[in-house]
Amino acid sequence: MQFYRFKRKRNEGENLILPNDRQENCSNSIKQGKQEPRQNSIIGHFEVHPRNKYNFAAAVLRRPMFIGDFCLDEKRKFCQDKRNLHFISVNWKESKKVEYDLNVGLDKVTRKIFEETQHEKLDRLLEWILHNSFKFHTKESTGKSLKCLSTDFICFRGLMTELLCTPYEREGWIVCATKFCNTIYLCAYDTPEKHTRRENETDVQKQMSSWGYKFEQYMTDGSNLSGGVNENEEYCCVVRSRLDNHSLVYGAEVDGADPSQYKTPHADLRAFIELKTSKEIIADKDYRNLYRYKFMKWWSQSSLVGIPRVVCGFRDAKGTVHTLETYNVEDMPFRGQDYWKPNIMLNFLKKFLDFVKYSVHEDNPKAVYKFERESNGGNITCTYLGFDPEWTFLPAWFYEKVFRDDQKVKTVTGSEHN
Repeated sequence: MQFYRFKRKRNEGENLILPNDRQENCSNSIKQGKQEPRQNSIIGHFEVHPRNKYNFAAAVLRRPMFIGDFCLDEKRKFCQDKRNLHFISVNWKESKKVEYDLNVGLDKVTRKIFEETQHEKLDRLLEWILHNSFKFHTKESTGKSLKCLSTDFICFRGLMTELLCTPYEREGWIVCATKFCNTIYLCAYDTPEKHTRRENETDVQKQMSSWGYKFEQYMTDGSNLSGGVNENEEYCCVVRSRLDNHSLVYGAEVDGADPSQYKTPHADLRAFIELKTSKEIIADKDYRNLYRYKFMKWWSQSSLVGIPRVVCGFRDAKGTVHTLETYNVEDMPFRGQDYWKPNIMLNFLKKFLDFVKYSVHEDNPKAVYKFERESNGGNITCTYLGFDPEWTFLPAWFYEKVFRDDQKVKTVTGSEHN
């Protein structure tokens, strides 16, 4: 069965760049232009359904390896430190009864400004790469000027989570791709429908969103519970992984670590815990919704970064958490087996990345390809947008600096991973 169709054909005499050729060829990516489709032309389609065509032995997701971290401060400015790394202060290993009023300090909350955050794109992750480009050296490039990142895809975990869940969800999405020095950067954009929902959020919806941040404050140390949460602050980890033949680097905001397990330097995120809230389980349908929707999302998020456990606070309709439950991520597929299958999700993601890698032909930091999934469970269309400033997301301050010949070359050591 054909998974996808292409309208673009390889130009006569065009050479494919193999992984071992990256360091030699990528420095010419901006200078060398190749014939491309016309701007705003559709160049390919990818069929999502029937999803059972992905029901075979799962593509292997290599254990994610921690390669660095950074923080966003109260004004969402990039900080190359651990100031917002939090530690879990509550005994999470057993189910327990609690009384966490998530409305405390709600009138003092500092929320993210939607109009500002939507313009961030990949900027904070790109800042980290600029500060840590030495970590992308290979054995062959050590001691030389860095010419490429030797990585197939760079993005944020949220985008990867959305892709993993696509076979089981009906919502549309937009992912834009730009290829620069043989690395494809993926950036999520709001669909018009999602943009409208964000702009028209009710006060109740904003309140419920803030409950999740307040729950994290209850669960971590050093917090003034009577004070409001600044929702701009983040602690983000950067991990390296591989899905079958695709090498991946992505950033992910993480909630907190178990202080009894956290050690530095560390190679993975096994000491970390994902913190979630969900409405209380009252009827059987609540269990079905938990296993079908929540567990699928939580498994995807946690597996992508190698976090082994999720602690959920079950709240009532007024925003008070009464029960804490801990779930092992590796057990979630069993509980959700009637609704979703990890192998289908991983195989879909692998095939979609195949499609992206083949479709994104032009190696130029200003050229953009748009992958758009139709709403209501539709298929995916790839459109070549060309040099459209409305969609270009790689900033000049990144691509003009990251591979400068005069950049100081460093050698990675164990301490430099932290």
